[in-house]
Amino acid sequence: MKAHACPLCGAKMKRNGRTSSGRTRWRCTSCGSSTVRRIDNAAKLLDLLLSRLPTGKRQADMPGGGRTFRRKTARF
Repeated sequence: MKAHACPLCGAKMKRNGRTSSGRTRWRCTSCGSSTVRRIDNAAKLLDLLLSRLPTGKRQADMPGGGRTFRRKTARF
């Protein structure tokens, strides 16, 4: 796993349990601040949108009528 750096002081952070939603909580070994990292998957979702454009397939033919596709690509 990639070592995280503290956003406040730049020191190493270590895992410090989980949140109630199940995400990993990180604590700085130097200043003691705590944070939860968020994965930015915008590039992956944009690639999903761009890969569907030239195919000519309808969203209605997708599983679930394309609702998941529309939800994931709504911000673009």
